Amino acid sequence: MGEALKEVGKHLLNLALAIAIYLLIQPFLKGKASSKVFTVGIFSYFLLITLGILLIVLGNKLSDREE
Repeated sequence: MGEALKEVGKHLLNLALAIAIYLLIQPFLKGKASSKVFTVGIFSYFLLITLGILLIVLGNKLSDREE
């Protein structure tokens, strides 16, 4: 179970990186940045980063307990 949680956490971190690129960086490069997109991007990024790290830490603790 611990390994599965770690993998889900890694996928959430990858998704957070994709959100950072598509919602935070790309609009500035295209000149279509708005405060609404920036706010949603920041909130989503930090939420996914927090959940990803939490799942990885929880997965490590469960893996250590199973051994």
